[in-house]
Amino acid sequence: MASAALIYNFNKIKKRLNVYEKSQAEFAAKKTLTRLGKEMRGRNSLIGQTYLGKLGFFKPFKNVVPFTKNSTFAVQKGLELDVGVKDERAITKGNPASKYLYPPIGGGSTRAYDTLFTQYLRNRNFINNTDYPFAVKDVLTKVGGKLNRKGRVTKATYSNTMIGLAKTRDKEVKPRSLSNSSIQDARVIAFKSDTSKYRRGIYREYTPSSGKYPSRLRPLFMFKPIPTQKPQSTFKQRVKRIADDRVYKYWREEIKKLAKQ
Repeated sequence: MASAALIYNFNKIKKRLNVYEKSQAEFAAKKTLTRLGKEMRGRNSLIGQTYLGKLGFFKPFKNVVPFTKNSTFAVQKGLELDVGVKDERAITKGNPASKYLYPPIGGGSTRAYDTLFTQYLRNRNFINNTDYPFAVKDVLTKVGGKLNRKGRVTKATYSNTMIGLAKTRDKEVKPRSLSNSSIQDARVIAFKSDTSKYRRGIYREYTPSSGKYPSRLRPLFMFKPIPTQKPQSTFKQRVKRIADDRVYKYWREEIKKLAKQ
């Protein structure tokens, strides 16, 4: 799990404080970490803002989803603040952010994380271990597949593709089916290796409504080598940059607030 442990030395600043301010220093430090922790986690967190490129010193990700923006946790224990990325213990379904965020933020493998769809293909021997599925979006949308507002393949489309593969394997779908409304209404076939006619990938049978012409296979997903990505800025670099800009400032502000009480 990607996480960051940061240590700050307040002794130099404490030398410039008066007696009362020094007496409040530790309590102010706790309040500082509480304040920073709240800003680090949640959908509108400062870490999430770095993924959007809004803080000005980090390169933005492409098509950031809410799950990614909400992937940071912050847990405070006294004068310690643990900031990290949610892993499989923090979710009930889907892919843990700590896995698929490793390539861009460091902390693990730079290999693209296997989504649930990819795991399904691997577990049922539809794809080689060295390959990864890439959607052919213009075809998907013509055979019942859908994209969300950010141009990503929807969960329902992945699910229907898996249903189509299973129904075809179990011979529940007849060849030359004339029902072309949904992906799973026709045969869905996976080729692990290139053939003389088709490159490796997942295809759906398409049958012209007139019935006079032969059916053909149209690509839904193409299999290509697993992509990798070098970290842009590590998670720790993001946390440290934000904390460096705020910790001492917040600490002094909290001390001044206590002094006025």
